[in-house]
Amino acid sequence: MPAPLREPAAVTPFCGGAYEGALRELVIAYKDHARYGLRRPLARMLADVIAHLAEQLPARPEQLLLVPIPSAPAAVRRRGHDSLLSLACLAAALLRRRGQDVAVGALLQQTRAVLDSAGLSAAERWRNLEGALKVRAARVGAGVHGGVVVVDDVITTGASAAEAVRALRRAGLTPFAVAAVAATPRRFATPVAGVLPRRGLSPG
Repeated sequence: MPAPLREPAAVTPFCGGAYEGALRELVIAYKDHARYGLRRPLARMLADVIAHLAEQLPARPEQLLLVPIPSAPAAVRRRGHDSLLSLACLAAALLRRRGQDVAVGALLQQTRAVLDSAGLSAAERWRNLEGALKVRAARVGAGVHGGVVVVDDVITTGASAAEAVRALRRAGLTPFAVAAVAATPRRFATPVAGVLPRRGLSPG
């Protein structure tokens, strides 16, 4: 059973595999080298993770709302698209084909510029992202229905996921899980059955 996020409350992370080897190469090629043909296999993995976590709920919501963590504007400009939002949208489409009611909500936005996390220590990543996200008021005002799942591509320290959860909670929303394509081995043991991490997210 995976451990919950330490902050701000019990939110369970699930991932498709360890961020190493072939999976790491796939993610980097898709995100940073415009290998858009890799979007489908990565989205399929993300869809499997989301389907798995939904099965863990004692009472399944009528609809799942996937909330991707927003990419930095500079990264979107450099890549030419929001890689995670695109991945979440395709994963939702794949799940709808399986008969699940799934929507994607780009509810989160950055409140300030943040540093590139590459090269930062775990503690620096948490400080860098603290208070950096908020919920778009207009999106919440339009109504949010269903169980909320935070979506990330790679969980490293858990700082991005934890900040997303905090921002959603401040807006009165209650995410019940975090779904990611991959997670760094130092944070997670080998996933069970390809999707289930044995350790949770924690700073430090």
